Amino acid sequence: MSGEANSYLSHYSRPDPQAAARYATQQEGVSEEDEGMFSSVLSRFTGDDDDDDEAPHKRPIQDDEANEAASAHDRIYSQNNGQPDEGNTSRDLGSAAALQAFKMFSGGGGGSGGGSNEMIGMAMGEAMKLFNAQGGKADQSEMLQSAAMMALKLYTTSQASKAGGESSGGLGSIMGMLGGGGGSSGGMAASLLSKFM
Repeated sequence: MSGEANSYLSHYSRPDPQAAARYATQQEGVSEEDEGMFSSVLSRFTGDDDDDDEAPHKRPIQDDEANEAASAHDRIYSQNNGQPDEGNTSRDLGSAAALQAFKMFSGGGGGSGGGSNEMIGMAMGEAMKLFNAQGGKADQSEMLQSAAMMALKLYTTSQASKAGGESSGGLGSIMGMLGGGGGSSGGMAASLLSKFM
């Protein structure tokens, strides 16, 4: 196992599906009636294989994942003002929502002490906003799982990076893309970069 993977695992903590679901329903425009669905989605991928260190959610963000997330976020948020089009897949919506939640969480729009549960909840809530904005065309379960998994990876990788003093691997790629993206994300990217460099 690589040093990056070891560092990631040392900062990983199993999310609480119910706590994350409560944070999700606190997001503006998200119904409390969806709490059970949020909890179920998160339980699905952190349940049976949470003891498996090779499980997808227990591996650091890879460069290809970072590229896909940053590209989806740019298309939906930077180019389309948070309005996904029919060409955006369920995974696009989930990963873009997770990256948006990461920006809000790290930039002062969140982070009230809820840790990974809070950020995962923010990501799932943000994904539901995109789902509704797209007219409900996405696969809701796949979208929410994508949002939750990417949010968990972003949070854990960022914690490992802060402890190590550098942005390595996929997180470094995302920070670089945010920093070089220009536009409305420039100021936020600068503050994010300062946290992880």
